Amino acid sequence: MNNEESIKQATKNVWGVNPAGWTYGKGFAKGTQEFFFSVLEKRFTYECEWMDEIVHFNRLKNKKVLEIGCGAGYDAFQFCKAGADYTGIDITPDNPIIAKKHLEFCGYSGKFFEMDVEKLALPERYDYIFSFGVLHHTPNITKALEKMHAVLKDDGEAQIIVYYKFSIFYLLHLLVFDWLLSLKFLKMSLSDRLSQIEFTNSSSKALVNVYGKNQLKKICTNAGYTVIKTDIRKLTREDLPCIPLISRLYRFIPNSWLYFLSKRFGWYLSVRMVKSKKD
Repeated sequence: MNNEESIKQATKNVWGVNPAGWTYGKGFAKGTQEFFFSVLEKRFTYECEWMDEIVHFNRLKNKKVLEIGCGAGYDAFQFCKAGADYTGIDITPDNPIIAKKHLEFCGYSGKFFEMDVEKLALPERYDYIFSFGVLHHTPNITKALEKMHAVLKDDGEAQIIVYYKFSIFYLLHLLVFDWLLSLKFLKMSLSDRLSQIEFTNSSSKALVNVYGKNQLKKICTNAGYTVIKTDIRKLTREDLPCIPLISRLYRFIPNSWLYFLSKRFGWYLSVRMVKSKKD
């Protein structure tokens, strides 16, 4: 098994044990109605309450939507609720099965496949391709984007959301306070520390990359896209640096301040893009 395949196997192991968002569903078994609704509620009222601002789900009614990395179906729920014709793929074998089951609790359905985005092969073409929190785990993001490009309609749009390098969480919380000042850099590499943010009950380590805005725009351009919009979001109190005594005061920070800062220094970087026009 080569290095890239080892990375992908680790990804399967990590999210095969606990799907993304599982900490909000503790006490419930994955695949149950209680698990799904518990995570769904927390995701869209706390962690990602800003999501419709940058995705605009309702514009996708009757559109053919492909999601790269469907996970347990949280965003699939939003697309189906908006009336999209939904297809989801995921590299982790359990996820398409669980996502399909979760959607059925809400009376929705979609097409699901176990598939590696770097080997994406589907017979249809899509109006909109979406990926949230996935492509920063793949070893070859350019190849993934090129595969997405091949199944995107000529007048379609793709949107990806990845971890942002110049976020408060990465620069202050993780890099400065948790890795450098705590002297963890003497015991582990930064990549190892990054892998620990994807906490599950698996002993495997997921690949975690972070991207700057210009860096990601260049990658997308090289893969055949024209970037039309970028957004930065997501800053919760848990994302702020752990500083003794000071951390206790975070609960007094108004949500409006966190939201304002999130638009410049949030943990997620969104890029919306279309196919570049041929000369």
